[in-house]
Amino acid sequence: MNGDEPEEVSNINCIIDVPLDFEPEHRGLGYLYFSNMKKYKHKIAQYLADTNEEDTYQDLLKRSVRTALELKRRNITRDDIVMICSYNHKNSCIPFIASTFLRVPVASLDPTLSLMDTTHLMNEVKPKIIFVVPEALKLIETSLNETGVDAEIVVFGNSDAYAEFSDFLQSDEKEDNFIPESVTSLRETAVIFFSSGTTGLPKGIMTSHYALVCQTIMLKNCGMHANAVNLTYASLYWISAVLFLSVSILCGAGRVVCRYSNSKITWFLIEKYKVTSLALAPTLVSDLIKGGRPDGVDTSSLLSCVVGGGSVSATQMNQIRDLLPGTFVFLAYGQTEVAGILTIFQLNQVSHTLALHHKPESSGKPVAGIAYKVVDLETGKLCGPNEKGELRVKTDYVMNGYYGRDSSDSFDSDGWLRTGDIVYYDEEQCFFVVDRIKEMLKYKSWHVPPAMIEQIIVSHPAVNRAVVIGLPNEEDGDHPMALVMVNPMFNGDVHPEDIEIFVAERVPDRMKLRGGVKFIDSIPLTPSGKVKRRNIREMVQQGLI
Repeated sequence: MNGDEPEEVSNINCIIDVPLDFEPEHRGLGYLYFSNMKKYKHKIAQYLADTNEEDTYQDLLKRSVRTALELKRRNITRDDIVMICSYNHKNSCIPFIASTFLRVPVASLDPTLSLMDTTHLMNEVKPKIIFVVPEALKLIETSLNETGVDAEIVVFGNSDAYAEFSDFLQSDEKEDNFIPESVTSLRETAVIFFSSGTTGLPKGIMTSHYALVCQTIMLKNCGMHANAVNLTYASLYWISAVLFLSVSILCGAGRVVCRYSNSKITWFLIEKYKVTSLALAPTLVSDLIKGGRPDGVDTSSLLSCVVGGGSVSATQMNQIRDLLPGTFVFLAYGQTEVAGILTIFQLNQVSHTLALHHKPESSGKPVAGIAYKVVDLETGKLCGPNEKGELRVKTDYVMNGYYGRDSSDSFDSDGWLRTGDIVYYDEEQCFFVVDRIKEMLKYKSWHVPPAMIEQIIVSHPAVNRAVVIGLPNEEDGDHPMALVMVNPMFNGDVHPEDIEIFVAERVPDRMKLRGGVKFIDSIPLTPSGKVKRRNIREMVQQGLI
């Protein structure tokens, strides 16, 4: 879609279908990276805020090629998985890019994950080699010990016990003639992300070259340009970070790379590096609003600020817009199962920029390559404009499945992906996300699986059964709350505070029961025996429980 040309969107029988209007790079994500890094070799790829350095695409490409050659020497093949556990720094993206050059699937962990999360995810994908920052080395060592996974450790830094990443950056006589491997099919898995789908514990989402290449091109078509400077704090654990990396390379744009994030740093980085595109999680939006805009700060370079990863109120959207005059501030909505964006406002279309101003709570319009339908959960019928239902999508961007697990429950009988989100769209096809039917909660953009907390609660000797729901919180997203059936033998001997402490001692911070604990006599179930989570949450909010 270019300029102000009308969108080719069909809306037949309440199904919205946006045809693909570009041709993806048929040789895969690695080749897309390689060719564009060569094309923009003299441009700045990374502004390294922590060390005040600049890193060109030429240097970035050289380190990526050398790392790919060293991986090959270590017999890493496309049957293996490369893993990265790192915060953002100069070389954190190098193993990622190098893996795509070799068609080797790559997965990332965030170093702030708990041991429980890390051990589970390590066991899910069983990597062959792991690149890790020193601060997370103990975490990785312990999780490898507990899972029995046999993986080589490479440390970003100095180490007496393991290989150092600097070993991968030695010059190689083959580097000048290196060409990345072309995929035999764009459907090959390029990256494994971690998410929990609509239910259950975290799973590895197998994302194809096709999906990531198309999502990258689509984001470029939203208004990214060669002189852009992009800022996001997300590590490569998050799909948003991968998309920002990819679209920056495709456009020859610069990325500001920074380990830590807070409101003070954000204002400083925008002004210093003349950031043009900013991606924020809802938590940082709240922090910026609380701290206010510093006197004299210059944000005139900032063209766009996209907010995603959780819910943000209309009040908050208007407040952050007031702090960023002259900047397009808008919501986007996506899912890892479709490699990122599902709806967004495209800044190169006047109708989109007009709509985003008047509809601060809208997450945007449909994107190319995806068909959409909204389904009434009670009747199964398709919903029209302004009718709420579950969003389901059909697209070639859809995941290749969950790594080593069945993914059939993620689709309806007609092959449409169930998003687990309640939405509606208006007459202009602007989408609004209003609720969740999926069990997954989000605390400060981090996934919180109720099932994991419930397993811990029922391990308490006084508990017969437990259900965890999320209570909406404007700043944090969801505050987990437990509804607990107590064993009659323990009546009077156990109190809600005891359950809160019991859980807090066994879970990472984001899983603590900030919504509290309530004791109940029975748990509402469907005829098939499933917990009526939405009904329970509504009853709690209405004071009926």
